[in-house]
Amino acid sequence: MNKKNNSGFIQLIFLFIIFCVIVWYFKLDVRGYIDSHPQIKDSLNAMIDFMTKIWKNYLEGAGTYIWKNIIVDIIWKNLSAIFPGK
Repeated sequence: MNKKNNSGFIQLIFLFIIFCVIVWYFKLDVRGYIDSHPQIKDSLNAMIDFMTKIWKNYLEGAGTYIWKNIIVDIIWKNLSAIFPGK
């Protein structure tokens, strides 16, 4: 039986963290690089605008519902009961 790899999102987060550590370690000026290349800056602005529209028009309702009713109500409150604070 073929096993399908479903860890793409986790890998993406892991790669982003590695990228941030490399940028921090070598003290790279990412903002300066982006500001000095207007085509990259325009592309990033277009991607951010696109993702904002997708969130506002399609995902905000479901994301808010999942956050409030599943993450906070079920998971967070159960973890708070299991591990009470001082």
